[in-house]
Amino acid sequence: MSVILPCFNGAATLAVQLEALTVQDWPDGWELIVVNNGSTDDSMAMAEGYRARLPMLKIVQAHLPGTPRLGVPHSYNTGIEAATGDAFVFCEADDEVAPGWLAAMGRALTSHDFVLARLDHRKLNAVWLHPPHGEGYQSAGLYRMPAAPHFFSASACGFGLSRSIYEKLGPLNVDFPIVHDGEYCWRAQLAGYALHFEPEALVHYREKSAFMARFHQGRNWGRDTTRMHHHYGTAMGRLSLPRHLVSIVRLLPSGARALVSRALRRPQGRALLAEWIWNFGWGAGKLQLILQKPGLSPQKGMALAAAAAAAAATAAANQTVSG
Repeated sequence: MSVILPCFNGAATLAVQLEALTVQDWPDGWELIVVNNGSTDDSMAMAEGYRARLPMLKIVQAHLPGTPRLGVPHSYNTGIEAATGDAFVFCEADDEVAPGWLAAMGRALTSHDFVLARLDHRKLNAVWLHPPHGEGYQSAGLYRMPAAPHFFSASACGFGLSRSIYEKLGPLNVDFPIVHDGEYCWRAQLAGYALHFEPEALVHYREKSAFMARFHQGRNWGRDTTRMHHHYGTAMGRLSLPRHLVSIVRLLPSGARALVSRALRRPQGRALLAEWIWNFGWGAGKLQLILQKPGLSPQKGMALAAAAAAAAATAAANQTVSG
């Protein structure tokens, strides 16, 4: 099995992830491939320092100096090209995998082609960054898109893929630097593959803590998600612009309340403002691309409808089993 870890200037957090990887185990052996995407800090020296504790460590280069630096999906693809395992498990430089994570992913991959880990949003984050509602994204199951075609989606930091599914679906799409993971999930479901959520495989996820970083993250997600909908021909149609403008206007009062609460140093003020900034960034990013008018071919429309029906059937079956 091959664990792929992309890194760009990750020195501030990388040691936490590398320490967590030193206690992972898989009976058939495993390799760690750290993919350097043009780091200029001490992250690669830090990775080199773990060779004695991670003997199957490889460091590969994803960036050619003097050329534009490509994003995370390019790093994952580069790591997979260097991998020798029959399955690939993804992790990231700013998260922390829990004990037993790799074994749980490996066991699941013996029965499923596409496995997604459970995410925890509490351990690595300040209290004010904890999810205000429930336990957060991908903590109890996969996220299902509220708009058609209602596909399931998940974060790449919890991906596990068999080599066979990667060879059939192809590399991650570098045209989607932010939602490459969502696009890959959609592509898999269109090809007839089910996504398996594995609750025993736990990843501690690190949130953005700076307000401006949260805005940029939300904006990038909103923009790239809208691009993905346009790519698959599932945008909301000609009324999407007025609908979205109304939704942005509706965000303004809650933003004002969050600012007042933060200014008055109320206990939830910082958390409310952090959540609102991300949501406002998402709305701003979506607005940048919402005027695009994608075309949907009949063939793609039929494929999307069939895959959506299969995803709905899987969801219903899972609900029946859990109930």
